[in-house]
Amino acid sequence: PNSPLAGGSSLSVKIDDAKGGNYEKLEVDGKSADTSVTDTQDTTNLSLTATGVVDEGGQITYTATLTNAAGTPVTVTLSNG
Repeated sequence: PNSPLAGGSSLSVKIDDAKGGNYEKLEVDGKSADTSVTDTQDTTNLSLTATGVVDEGGQITYTATLTNAAGTPVTVTLSNG
């Protein structure tokens, strides 16, 4: 999902309004608070393992493993079709 804290962006926020506190007069500072967000690459590796030995006519089981949980479905296409 998109986040306001995506890497390589900046965020500028200011107070629009404030109420409460039982103050006689509350002055809102109109200055913004600025934040720069650095871009951090989250590397995920995908590896493939297979049944080491199989008898003729047997079944080979391939297992694809991600080092981080997927946020959406991942489709893997093997070189043997």
